[in-house]
Amino acid sequence: MSIEGFARVARQWGWGQTWPCLARVWLLLAILPLLLGGCTRDEVGAAIATLAVEARATLEPWGATALAENVTPTTSPTPPAATTVADASAVPLPPTAALEPTALSSATLPASPTPVPTPTLAPTVTPSPTPPPPTPTPLPAEVAVPGGSMLFVAGGFFQMGAAADDLLAECQKFSTSCQGDWYAPSEPAHTVLVAPYYLDATEVTNVAFVDFLNAIGGQAALCQAQPCLDVDQSRIDWQDGVAVVAADREQFPAAGVTWYGAAAYCAWREARLPTEAEWEKAAGWDDSTMTARRYPWGDEFHGKRLNFCDATCDAPQANLSYNDGYAVAAPVGSYADGRSATGHDDLAGNVWEWVADWFSPDYYATSPGADPTGPESGEQKVVRGGSWFDTAYFTLTTVRQSSPPENADATLGFRCAANTP
Repeated sequence: MSIEGFARVARQWGWGQTWPCLARVWLLLAILPLLLGGCTRDEVGAAIATLAVEARATLEPWGATALAENVTPTTSPTPPAATTVADASAVPLPPTAALEPTALSSATLPASPTPVPTPTLAPTVTPSPTPPPPTPTPLPAEVAVPGGSMLFVAGGFFQMGAAADDLLAECQKFSTSCQGDWYAPSEPAHTVLVAPYYLDATEVTNVAFVDFLNAIGGQAALCQAQPCLDVDQSRIDWQDGVAVVAADREQFPAAGVTWYGAAAYCAWREARLPTEAEWEKAAGWDDSTMTARRYPWGDEFHGKRLNFCDATCDAPQANLSYNDGYAVAAPVGSYADGRSATGHDDLAGNVWEWVADWFSPDYYATSPGADPTGPESGEQKVVRGGSWFDTAYFTLTTVRQSSPPENADATLGFRCAANTP
């Protein structure tokens, strides 16, 4: 088939888009016999040139110029003419065959590595410093009260009472007739715990007690349905139903007061009578050395540091070796050298002092170890400290005595205590 015939067939069969490629096949088929027939190189070249001219003339009507231009003799190859953008658009290109995706065997693929989770680091939290606990406000060492002041007494453990042998030895220093009931109630020595409290710096004075009496009704007033005092045993008197103090006796201890009168006065002041344990801790314990004292100032007796029955005391038991300057009671706070370790005055001598507890001679054998308050009932109340009418033995800080609560004696006075806030 000639190239003209080949072109006609391509046109009839609708190969307008693929004929250039088919034309090249035709040329190859036309040249192949020449190569196989033993033609020389020049003869083959001449034949190719002739066929190219013929192909250009035949195929040009169908846009085959590019084919003719690309078919050149092998003896003098000519580079193909540059195809412009316009030429490229004019020449239809065969459709590009879609590439079928090649299925890859899963065996040929490396296994995907198992992802290692990145550890999440918790944020570093710097703890806020714990604020220090608030510093408690210290309690005042002294507070003012009607007629005087109260001093703070630290709570804690202390030794209460004394051994019988020690008490007897002290008694025999001042008397040849020591009796068992003088010292037996004060034994044995034992450890007691008390809470902190306040205690009057001195015994309650006449002027302070007069203010109380007049505030509650004067002469007609009663204390717990009992007489508050016996004016015949005190320096207080009634004038037209009003309590008054004898001249120059305002600062002397309020004596001749019943236990009921003492308790009522302290309650009026929003205070109370001290327990026996509180009284003894303030009188005879030294927190700085953690030791008990026989007397408020120490272990040795000093007749100039208290008011007791000395040369001015008109009684058989008078100790003529001392003269304290007062025949009976002295003004409160007259013996600064006789103060206790807590700073309290007159816890030895001057007047006995009522305390809150009922009295039992063997109470110490069964008393509780913390804040003892005495028996639940009794017939007499405890009195402590001795008086201007007693020998030095009864001024020992551990000696216990008693008196009926209705008793009003010139040797009996009191002081008040109060709880801490």
